[in-house]
Amino acid sequence: AGYIYTAESATMTDGKLCQVQLLDDRKLELLVQPKLLSYELLDLVSSHFNLKEKEFFGLAFFDDNGQCKWLQMDRRVLEHDFSKKPGAISLNFLVRFYVENITQLKDIITVELFYLNAKSAIYNGVIEVETENVFRLAANALQEAKGDYTRFL
Repeated sequence: AGYIYTAESATMTDGKLCQVQLLDDRKLELLVQPKLLSYELLDLVSSHFNLKEKEFFGLAFFDDNGQCKWLQMDRRVLEHDFSKKPGAISLNFLVRFYVENITQLKDIITVELFYLNAKSAIYNGVIEVETENVFRLAANALQEAKGDYTRFL
């Protein structure tokens, strides 16, 4: 098994600093050791959400050509073709496999992460939405963020 050390407790120098962007806008900074397998890193990231249905999620990165690539779960993290730019490896925790119907998801945390993933994809233009649905989605996002609207006179 590989080893993971948070950046704060890192004393080993043979690892590579890795920053994981989470769906709730948090970032995890980790020192990834050479033997760490991708599925072990996904387990650690999933534990920050207490996520049980992690089979729907993955870790992705952008190569030097701007192409999104997924970490292969059976390979060591550091064996992937990351950008040659100096600095920390930048990963994104994202939904990788979608369900046909949201009711197939068993855990509320999984549903919340699917929502955050969809919200981000629409906001960033990854998913295009027809004009008539934009306001409905915006209203749902506003209700999710602020609760039910109450008019004060």
